[in-house]
Formats: sequence, C-alpha cells, structure tokens
Amino acid sequence: MSDIPDLSIRQLKAITAVAKYSSFIAAASELQLSQPGLSRMIRSAEEELGIALFDRTTRHVALTTAGAEFVPLAERILHDLELGSEAIRELRDQTRGHLAISCPMSFATNMLANMVIEYKRANPNVIIQIFEGIQSNTMGMIRSGQVDFGIGTLSEPYEDLFVDKLCQHHYHVVFARGHRFSRYERVSLQDLKDEPLVSMPPSSNLRRIFDGAVASAGFRLNYTITVNTYSAVAQFVRAGVGVTILSSTSLPEDDRLETRPVDPAVFGGTLAIMRLRGRPMSSAATGFQSLIRRHFAEASGLPGGA
Repeated sequence: MSDIPDLSIRQLKAITAVAKYSSFIAAASELQLSQPGLSRMIRSAEEELGIALFDRTTRHVALTTAGAEFVPLAERILHDLELGSEAIRELRDQTRGHLAISCPMSFATNMLANMVIEYKRANPNVIIQIFEGIQSNTMGMIRSGQVDFGIGTLSEPYEDLFVDKLCQHHYHVVFARGHRFSRYERVSLQDLKDEPLVSMPPSSNLRRIFDGAVASAGFRLNYTITVNTYSAVAQFVRAGVGVTILSSTSLPEDDRLETRPVDPAVFGGTLAIMRLRGRPMSSAATGFQSLIRRHFAEASGLPGGA
C-alpha cells in the first residue's frame, strides 16, 4: 500500500483537464481554478509520482511519455468512481421516496402483502401507497399516471403500456373445510350451477369471465352475496354461506379454507407488471419490481405459476 501515490480526486481531474486542452489556461477555466493554483496542483502530483507528466513551454503544453501512460489510468479511475457514485446515489434514492402501486384487491391482500413487508425491511423510509381495486380501476390508474406501475391480468394487447409478464394463472374455487367440493379433484362449471356464490361486483374482471362462460353453457351462476372487498368475501366463505372463485395468484392462506382448480383449466390468463410507456421509473419503483419478479421466479410451488 505504501507504493500507491497519495493523489486526490482534484489532482486527477486537474491532470486530465490539462491533458485534454494542452493548456493550463483552458484547464483552469474548466475547473474554475486560478492558473497558479492549477500549476501548484499539477506540480504536487508530479512530486508525489516522482516524474514529470507535462513538458511546459511559454507557448505549448505536451504530455511526457510518463504522462501519456498515466492520463488513461487517471481517466479510468475517475470514470469508475463516477459509476460507483451513481450506484450509491441510486441505492440512497431507493431507500427514500414514494412508491404508488395499483393492483387487484385479492393480490394486495395475499401475495403483495408479503412482498411489501420484505421491501419495507430493507427500505423503511420509502412511503408505499397501494391502490386496491378491480382490473378496470387498475388499468385506469396506470394510464392516468397516478401510479408508478400496476399489477393485473393481461386480457388484450396494450400498445400504450410496457408489460413484464410474471406467470400464467388459472382459477380456483375456494370453500370452507367440510364442503362437498373437498371430495373433488376439480370443480366444473356444471358443479357450480346451483352453488351459492360470494363474489365481487359484476364489473370485476373475474365476474365477466365466468358470467360469459356460463352464459355460453346456457345457465347463470347463483350469486347470493355480492361485496366490495376480498376480506368480506373470505369472511362469508369461512362462515360457510357460499363459495367463491379466485385467481391462483390470490389464494388466501387460511387453514379454515380449501381450494380446487376450476375445470376446464383454460379459464386463466397472464399476470403481469404494467406501466405507462415513456414514464420514467424511480429507483424505488425499479427495486420493488425486481423484488416482485424474484418472488415469482422463486414461487415454483405456486398453483398455476410459471
């Protein structure tokens, strides 16, 4: 370590500036230093290195052989330091700031909650705002720029959005333990024909999918309770007053409930992170999206997952 010259960043900048302009006057102007001050800085660096870096005359400044060898090294050091500083600033920016996300209520209640807890442990000063709603609300908030990004099901091509696919998912029937569906491996649409159902409003994406499917089969589902939150859905299902249908990415972790996949499995879709094209991403948003992708990559046991 004793052989390493003790040069400051200011000295390295001074050396590269003089080499760039071949002029102490121009270099001093760029660095906002006096010419005598710049000369002293270069002289001090040369003394520390034990060799001259520049040949000076009254009209011309040129690199010596040693200078020609040293200047590229100084430029690399300054460049690497700049890159490292940018990385540190990005980490700093990620640990502070504000993050707004929109997603389906069921996803926010289950999978997203665990991700937020993990993210907040590493970034306690980031303020996270989660807008829970049905699919149409999620898409509207993404397009209006109210959120940094959203999570939802791809139901059509979105040319105005950047899409990052997470996994394929399908649907499950969720019911209280002891229900007759416990004996089934899969639950068909016909099995659901007269079953009391607890559901979200008719405008929800899931309702539109299944209402259309059973209409093609010539019947309607028996919606006995309609609510506006998934916590209420779970409460009624636990009480045994009906069953519900949820995406495989939104299944509750509850010992009092069981699930079975809906047959046919064609009822499903692709869950994705979506954001408005051209919208710049903050470090906090980029970091949280990376965490989401990692969770899905690790969730090999997730029903319907990738």
